[in-house]
Amino acid sequence: MNATKANEEIKGGWLDRNLPKAIIALFAIQPLLDILSFVLDQTGAGNTPTLVLRFAMLAIVGVLGFCMSDRKKCYLIFAAACAVLLAGHAAACAKQGYLDPVGDISNFVRVAQMPLFAMCFITFLRRGEGVYKAVETGLVVNFLIITVTVVLSVVTGTYRHTYMDSGIGVLGWFSTSNAQSAIMSILSPVVVMFAYRSKNDKLLLLTTLAAFAQLYFLGTRLAFMAMAVTLCGLVAIMLLRKSFTWKPVIIIGACFLLCCACVKFSPMYRNQVIYNQSMSSKQSDAETMIEKKLHNKVDWSKISKEEKLALLRDVYEFYGTKVLCQRFGTDTVIEEYNYSFNIQTITGTRHRKILFCQLLMDEQDSALSRAFGLELSRLNYNGQNFDPENDFHGVFYLYGWTGLAMMIAFIGYFVYLIVRALVSDWKKYFTLEAGTFGMAFCVALIYAYNTAGVLRRPNSSFYLSALLGVIYYLTMIKDYGEKTPEVLPE
Repeated sequence: MNATKANEEIKGGWLDRNLPKAIIALFAIQPLLDILSFVLDQTGAGNTPTLVLRFAMLAIVGVLGFCMSDRKKCYLIFAAACAVLLAGHAAACAKQGYLDPVGDISNFVRVAQMPLFAMCFITFLRRGEGVYKAVETGLVVNFLIITVTVVLSVVTGTYRHTYMDSGIGVLGWFSTSNAQSAIMSILSPVVVMFAYRSKNDKLLLLTTLAAFAQLYFLGTRLAFMAMAVTLCGLVAIMLLRKSFTWKPVIIIGACFLLCCACVKFSPMYRNQVIYNQSMSSKQSDAETMIEKKLHNKVDWSKISKEEKLALLRDVYEFYGTKVLCQRFGTDTVIEEYNYSFNIQTITGTRHRKILFCQLLMDEQDSALSRAFGLELSRLNYNGQNFDPENDFHGVFYLYGWTGLAMMIAFIGYFVYLIVRALVSDWKKYFTLEAGTFGMAFCVALIYAYNTAGVLRRPNSSFYLSALLGVIYYLTMIKDYGEKTPEVLPE
């Protein structure tokens, strides 16, 4: 059977008729796999089974998307781009001595999942509004699954803490705080806006309480940001659409103000207090260590670099930069921190990991490494993982300027679609749905910039893929009563 005939059988066949149900099932699988990962982690079995399941799911969805697509050329171009990037990356790693090719290639597949899923969602959404409604339903289903399981984990006392060291925050039956915070922050404005669209005030109140309560008890600063985005986004959409009504704003605003009023009891605030107290104590100890060597107060700006190095070596080797100093030399690390003795600066995990990758790339001093990145295994040293906790930094250091440019270009294309649609016909394209998914998209990008919870984690990158697919649908596919942009001449 040739590809054209197979494609014709898919269209209008059993799969085409049941595609919306398959989409909902695909969504529902995501949190269930996360819960399975948590259970396996708690029992010490590791996450290999769920990783295999995710890769199998990616392969099935990718093949299905390719077979159903009328634009297979796009998939082939994507495959060719991935092949070039992987070949260059493998060459860069081989030049330094490949330590773990299997683990490194597996990580590459994780990163490639997001754009591949996005392309598949676009293919599926071309099948009509039924698939779009299925995506909306899938998002709501996932929110309900997560909400129910979090409640059950609290009732049974089996939940994982967001901050394990201090035993603060409610993560539920999920293992990764950054990823789960990103997922809930993406889902919350979407489900709240869907409840607002229903014009059912009781449903809006219940949904907002459920969403904001989970964000509140997750205890991350970006979770609080997501609450503010939900409220401000609703007001902005109402004003821009000239459909402002007070009751929904009061309902969502009251829930947000309640969270703000109770902020001093929140896991976020309590964790920040513990962190600030720890930093203050360590700062005092560091200054005492320096003063003992100086014997008196001296203007720091007037001390020579050599004297600063002598004064700071013990501080850097004692605190969070110890492993960094072992790997690259204490003096080098001190110079990279610009001779700072601010403990919060030199012990900051995110900056320390970025600095490790920067020094490693400088050490290799290879054009291939800068173009195609570093091997994942080389970001582990002496039992510590220095994989950056910022997605865009992580993509750069793992896949070089080439990989970062590809990722930015891919996401940038959808930003371009949004801007082009709004500039061409604001009134037509700025719908309630567009504003809703626009909010979620902005939240996802903020998380990608500030954490490693979106672009490189399959469980959360799935939601970004869905958002990109919806953006394409709303700007290029949806029938607004005239020819859609896909069939208009460029």
